[in-house]
Amino acid sequence: MFRIGNDIVLVSRIEKSIKNKRFLSEVYTEKEREHCKNAENFAGVFAAKEAYFKALGTGITKRLNDVEIIFDENGKPHIAGAENCDVSISHDGEYAFASVIMWEQV
Repeated sequence: MFRIGNDIVLVSRIEKSIKNKRFLSEVYTEKEREHCKNAENFAGVFAAKEAYFKALGTGITKRLNDVEIIFDENGKPHIAGAENCDVSISHDGEYAFASVIMWEQV
């Protein structure tokens, strides 16, 4: 069985929000804050977290900073500790989009 979650975020909305230190610490892990260089990056990570919860089908059941988006040496995003899961983040103009596909091992 496959589960899919998608999310789209307006970059300017995240750009405003990341000026608030509380928002930054409640949504993003330290590693994510170090990785993100601009509002577009923060928006992509935010969208990936939202897409992950949508793929789970549970709604947001944890604090957003309890889910960590990590990037491999090629820049490919992954969800830390999530097995059988693939993540894609895209940006275009004022929008960041993320898609998460999860599957069960048989």
